[in-house]
Amino acid sequence: MNTVATGILALSLLALTSANDGVARGDEVPASDSRLRVIQQELKMLPKLIPSLQTHRRIGFHGHAAEPAWVIVDFGRVVTPEKIVLFPARPAIAGDPPSAGFPSSLQIDISSDKGFSRSGHVARWQEETLGAGERIDFLSFKGNGTTGRFLRILVTGFRDDPLQPGRQYYRLGEVVVLERGQNVALSCPVTSSASTEISRRWEARNLTDGYIWCLPLRGPESSPTNGYRSEIVSRAVVSDDVWVEVDLGVSQPIDEVHLVTAYPRDFADQPGFGFPTHFRVLADAGTADATEILNELEPPYPGEALPNPGSAQLMFATPGLTAQRIRITCEALWRRGPGSGRSPEEYLMAMSELQVWREGKNLAAGRPVEFSSSSTEPGWTPTALTDGYSSREELLDWPAWLTGIERAEALREELRHVELSIQIRRETLRQRLLWGAIGSTLVISLLGLIGFLWLRARAARVQEELRSRIARDLHDEIGASLSHLALQSDLAQQQLLRGALGPERLAAISAGARQTLDQMRDVIWLLAPRASNWSELSHRLQSISSRILDGVKHEIVVEGEPPEGKPAIEWSRNVVTFLKEVLTNARRHSEAENIRVSFDWGETLVMEVEDNGRGFDIAASRDTSGTGLENLEQRAALLRASLDIRSGPGEGTTVRLSVPFSKG
Repeated sequence: MNTVATGILALSLLALTSANDGVARGDEVPASDSRLRVIQQELKMLPKLIPSLQTHRRIGFHGHAAEPAWVIVDFGRVVTPEKIVLFPARPAIAGDPPSAGFPSSLQIDISSDKGFSRSGHVARWQEETLGAGERIDFLSFKGNGTTGRFLRILVTGFRDDPLQPGRQYYRLGEVVVLERGQNVALSCPVTSSASTEISRRWEARNLTDGYIWCLPLRGPESSPTNGYRSEIVSRAVVSDDVWVEVDLGVSQPIDEVHLVTAYPRDFADQPGFGFPTHFRVLADAGTADATEILNELEPPYPGEALPNPGSAQLMFATPGLTAQRIRITCEALWRRGPGSGRSPEEYLMAMSELQVWREGKNLAAGRPVEFSSSSTEPGWTPTALTDGYSSREELLDWPAWLTGIERAEALREELRHVELSIQIRRETLRQRLLWGAIGSTLVISLLGLIGFLWLRARAARVQEELRSRIARDLHDEIGASLSHLALQSDLAQQQLLRGALGPERLAAISAGARQTLDQMRDVIWLLAPRASNWSELSHRLQSISSRILDGVKHEIVVEGEPPEGKPAIEWSRNVVTFLKEVLTNARRHSEAENIRVSFDWGETLVMEVEDNGRGFDIAASRDTSGTGLENLEQRAALLRASLDIRSGPGEGTTVRLSVPFSKG
């Protein structure tokens, strides 16, 4: 009886101790809640990716499977892209995924000759899960310093055509190539292989026509006005009597002209409000004659008016043009509808913004506006044509918008992790309090319950150890990346106040955000159920290799087949961490022209990373701190693996790890 009483007392004390421990840990929740509020507040200040209605008929490009299948953009000159952005086509067909037909894998190269006999590799991309590519908003790649006149998108993964069984196809919406903040691909000629081009809506030239489903590029700040609007008239044909003009101050070279449609809130069902059906865009360089840079007097489709851009915008390139004034003159106006006692019909012209770009700068911003007539109704004013706002939000340039969207994506990924962390902590606290109450009142089934609780406590200790290791990973990798990102942001803020903020600082912030996002994804993946599969681990190791070595010539070789069953989580964690450290060292320090990564799934896993870089003296490095050799050796010891490192000055480096399997 004394034994039973002692057991009950011990059990009660254990339960109460667990409950108190849970309460003690509850102070972590407010910290997570605070971070949650910070993330939510920052997201409100970042730009949004808002789909526009594609009422025009130039959707994108539709091609079918072929060997090879490609599209080539000719810039007309040698360019050095900073970023290459691929947008999917979104025709908004009911029942289809949002980006139906987007390739499952592709490759991007740049060359100085159209035959691509010699080319620079920019990027290679493959969807992580089946069908994921048909749900993306866009893909963004760094230029990696490559130069050339021609850009080629080589499609290597296709989709099954739902309308033609046994046939495969792909679709692309728009190609944006940024150099000094300017889209140098705009209006450039495009050629293709394996083209269907059955209609104007799927022509190859649509890839550079400036019609993109997410335009205009919106910021978080709301617009104070609707834009500019002419007076209402009772006839559609006005023969150039209705016009609006922006004066740039001096005659100067211009690269692009953008016309942003009006979309007032009191006409929410009419995107493209007031956009003229027939018009011309003229450029005046201060001479007696004006240059016609766009003519929409003749509709592109026989017997039809110009397709209204809807809530998007019209963009066209003007290479080699010099101008002081840009004028939009109308031949035929937009029909508003029956009049309200003033006339049988009402016609007008409206627009929210006119932008004139040169090397990534809007020359029209804040410039004076002249006009033939202007509405006096509230919400409409001529100055709104150059105020930097659409009818709904502020307008951004490409670099600012992309940086903001990528930052928002990283924050949303962190938000999901923080929310999960809060949920786990609160559930752990609830369970500990519950078991404390139960343990204090139990008087029966003592031996069985003691055994159960012992096993539970043992499992909890194992879980806690794993969480501690993952926490260290988060602190070591992601914590360091976030600290670096915060520093870069502070420096950018200081430069902004001085008026010296440059694209290199924004690029550094963007790179840091993407690195942090990748690190977070690796940690979360280890905790996901799919990470327990040997085959998924093999794919993840290859994906990590491709990501870290992106932009460096490399080769990934896989031999054998992964075993059946599941790997231990701690084993997977150590293998992934070891591989990342070796690849990062090779990328940063080896100065290698080529890196080879191999995975041999035999009786053990043999991983080998070989580079042809500068190499190093292994013996001398052991006496120098910060070489990373000790970390690799410690990680190999944890895995009970055999580690072989071969290197010498000028001889490259080979790191070979033979690790026995540990099944979960």
